[in-house]
Amino acid sequence: MKYSIIIGLLILGGCQSMSSSQKPLVVAHRGASGYVPEHTLASTVLAHSFDVDYLEADLVMSKDNILVVMHDHSLNTSTDVAQKFPNRQRADGAYYVIDFTLAELKSLVVHERRKDNMIDMVYPDRFPSVDTVSDFRIPTFEEFLIVVQGLNKSRNKNIGVAPEVKEPSFHEREGKDALKATVDMLTKYGYNTPDSKAMLQAFSYDAVKKARLELGWKSDLIILICETGGQNLSDDKAEHEWLLTAEGIKDVSQYANWYSPWVGTLYDTDPTSSKITAKAIVQQAHDSGMKIVTWTHRTDSIVAPFTSSDEMLDSVFNTLKVDALFSDQSDKLIEYLERKKMR
Repeated sequence: MKYSIIIGLLILGGCQSMSSSQKPLVVAHRGASGYVPEHTLASTVLAHSFDVDYLEADLVMSKDNILVVMHDHSLNTSTDVAQKFPNRQRADGAYYVIDFTLAELKSLVVHERRKDNMIDMVYPDRFPSVDTVSDFRIPTFEEFLIVVQGLNKSRNKNIGVAPEVKEPSFHEREGKDALKATVDMLTKYGYNTPDSKAMLQAFSYDAVKKARLELGWKSDLIILICETGGQNLSDDKAEHEWLLTAEGIKDVSQYANWYSPWVGTLYDTDPTSSKITAKAIVQQAHDSGMKIVTWTHRTDSIVAPFTSSDEMLDSVFNTLKVDALFSDQSDKLIEYLERKKMR
């Protein structure tokens, strides 16, 4: 593995490491994804240098049962897979990570995220979307953990990890238990303790419950929520609508200690003034004993109705009382928190 770019860039009671802090936490969304292609080790290293609180890693399993760090189940929009393996897509046109061995995945170059046409960039002003920077590769989850722990030692830091298992039910249909593999790997590296710096995430109620009750996950646990459904390959819209009700919030709080809907789900907007007010779910989640972490802060893609990064952050922390935030430009989020005396 090459490191030239990397080196250059420089049970619920068990959550004391996070619950003891009254200041908002910063989670680097896919690493320093606003500056370097997402989920590469270079992105991890750069985000670590910002002194964030947690580094996110989305996890998908390879054909030979290795967890790799990749946001999507398909390789279409963030790698050169169509050039390297032009005839390996499924009937839906997607090149699935799960159909490739680790050796094949390692042969791919990761580039800045593109749109579905695999040509135009999603964020045109980010890192140039080229296929020739050979150091940008798909890391394994274990490599990610080794790099984070190595930097924690060499930089004398205690930055945590926030892995998300992508669609555990899809993996199960393919004969793979990605959730168990994730918990096993975290346990191997010392993260499965009540006070460890680890936040395990899933969009699935069943996965959250399984992690806590069957797999013995002891650290922080996040239920991710999207009102239209959180899993692209499963029909879970009704489940997520329920998770946004008082009943669903109370139920899931038995297992998760972090509640994480998309930020736009947390507020109502006055159509005349554009002023926002917190929805009832914010208070309901806090009353249930859960903290709220939401997504995603991007300085180059501001969520409506906000017109600037500061306006969004003022509302997120002062009106919505959010406890943590995922950010593509986590250095800018930290600058804001320091300026506001919140860090």
